[in-house]
Amino acid sequence: MLRSLLPALCSFLCILASAAAAGAPINVVQVADQSGPNGDTGRDFVTGARVYFDQLNARGGINGRPVNLVVADDGGEPAATLALSRKLVAEQRPQALFGYIGADGIRAVLADKALAGLPLVAPYLGIDVKGEGGVYYLRAGLAAEVGKIARIANASGLTRLALVSGEDALGRAARLEVPVRLAEVKAALVGQAGLPTDSIEVEAAAARLAASNPQGVILAAPTVSSAAFVRAYQALRPGTQFYALSWVNPQTMREFLGPESVRGVAVSALVPSPYNPLSPIAREFVATLKKYRDEPPSYASLEGYMAARMLADNLRAAGGEGGVALRRALDGYQADVGGAVLSLRGGQRASRYVDMAVFSRRGCW
Repeated sequence: MLRSLLPALCSFLCILASAAAAGAPINVVQVADQSGPNGDTGRDFVTGARVYFDQLNARGGINGRPVNLVVADDGGEPAATLALSRKLVAEQRPQALFGYIGADGIRAVLADKALAGLPLVAPYLGIDVKGEGGVYYLRAGLAAEVGKIARIANASGLTRLALVSGEDALGRAARLEVPVRLAEVKAALVGQAGLPTDSIEVEAAAARLAASNPQGVILAAPTVSSAAFVRAYQALRPGTQFYALSWVNPQTMREFLGPESVRGVAVSALVPSPYNPLSPIAREFVATLKKYRDEPPSYASLEGYMAARMLADNLRAAGGEGGVALRRALDGYQADVGGAVLSLRGGQRASRYVDMAVFSRRGCW
């Protein structure tokens, strides 16, 4: 009698196990700056990602499983990035790491043996780094971004430019990349300044750079430091054109400088404008943001939304699994996301979109 019941009992237990697995959350870990030098950008990125996952989970998640985005604030400190990643990976056993910010912290995570094998999806990073689990970029790289700035400046007749850079990985990379891209358009880098956070030193740096008399200035530093430099430099050389890399948060820049002064700044945009009603992805994002959050849209929040979409698409293709299954899906990923074509095939960055956002009286476009 017992022997005859065993097959039915095994089938019942398998059904229970499958049902439990079907409802188990798919954990994703994001350790990113929420309160440090790039905290404004990090908070916006997280908002966009959460909005997408809220929408996804309201529609049943992935095969009935909700996506659980677990976020920790590293304050922009690489040591904290690593420590928090170890802690959350041990606690949450995530299928992927997602949306990390800052090259130094990312390198520390990718070099850590305890974290090896986890894919890192859509880091907010223009510099190429590699990891055992694979790094899958959404945004275009630094060379494409700086190249676009160089061509736009050149088309405006600016051939003498200066560079203001932070003391982080982005600043270090920009100091190598900018001279190369300017040389391609026969423009010259006539001055450079490192950008400290102290306001008195910012004014001194502005004075030193003004002595080289550039026609335009490229900003490769965190938002608040860049805005402080623009204010100090405009007092010395009003009318100077500034070109900021995409790490600068346009909304924060506008709040710091005011609607008139900020019109001398153009910011590199690596996703379509969230303010363009003709863009399908922008319309979709703004409608979803209004439904789930009482916050204004931004370039960084749209990028977070698109990044979450890219991750969710591939988790679905991988059956909700991480590791090898997720990496295999990511390696073959190609999709049209609201008019934005994304493709990771051939180890490329998913998007090669680069444009410049300019300020009007109503905001940033």
